[in-house]
Amino acid sequence: MPNHNDRTNIEQSVDLLVGRLIARLRTELGIDLTLGPRARARLLVELTAEQHLDDHSIGSALEDMLITPLHQALNTHSPALSGTLTVTDVAREYGAWTVSLRH
Repeated sequence: MPNHNDRTNIEQSVDLLVGRLIARLRTELGIDLTLGPRARARLLVELTAEQHLDDHSIGSALEDMLITPLHQALNTHSPALSGTLTVTDVAREYGAWTVSLRH
């Protein structure tokens, strides 16, 4: 099992998984997503604070912290967002993660 407590390994895993998310959103929704530096830094801080992470744990954490809140944010905008979007921040509010978007 890889040592994901090493920040470099966590960064590589996050970049790989976020890259897959970006490609999927571009293909399926026509959205060019970018992850802003503040959002990326916050994700990395949260993930490096966790103990005993493996690939599955990192994927699950990103699902909770980024993917699910992003999906909820995209579904609440009407009409549907398209073009370039930046996730400027992620935050935990009342126990649930949220994302801030800039169009």
